[in-house]
Amino acid sequence: MAETVAELLQRYGSGERDFSNTHLANANLEGADLSGIDFSGAVLKQAQLAAVNLERAYLRGADLSRADLKGSNLRLATLENAQLQGSQLQGANLRGANLIGADLSGADLRGVDLAGANLTGANLKGATLTQCKLKLANLREAVYDQTTQLEEDVSAAELGMIRA
Repeated sequence: MAETVAELLQRYGSGERDFSNTHLANANLEGADLSGIDFSGAVLKQAQLAAVNLERAYLRGADLSRADLKGSNLRLATLENAQLQGSQLQGANLRGANLIGADLSGADLRGVDLAGANLTGANLKGATLTQCKLKLANLREAVYDQTTQLEEDVSAAELGMIRA
């Protein structure tokens, strides 16, 4: 488990990829290339992760609540059961990502590429999903409420979403 950002980046640069259960709340990793990293169960609350490359990263059960992930590359990442409440994901690439059971309540997903992403059972209460690419995205049983924002021409019912 890495204790500091500097240690994480040094070990990652040396080829290590397993940083599961790492505690780096409020860490600033902005712009870092962390593709393929294993952050399963990691605590990255309120972390600065804007423009970070997390392609094919493993973030199962990670706590990314209120993290800044604007413009990040999370293509093909595993975010199953991840905590993303109140996170900023504007313009992020989540193409083909696994978000099964993820908690995205109150998250800002404006302009996010969710093409081919799996959000089955995700919590989208209060989330903003305007200007998103939803082609082939699986939103079956994703939970939404009256505060969830979708494009006017997008039908939550047609996507298989469940109103809470």
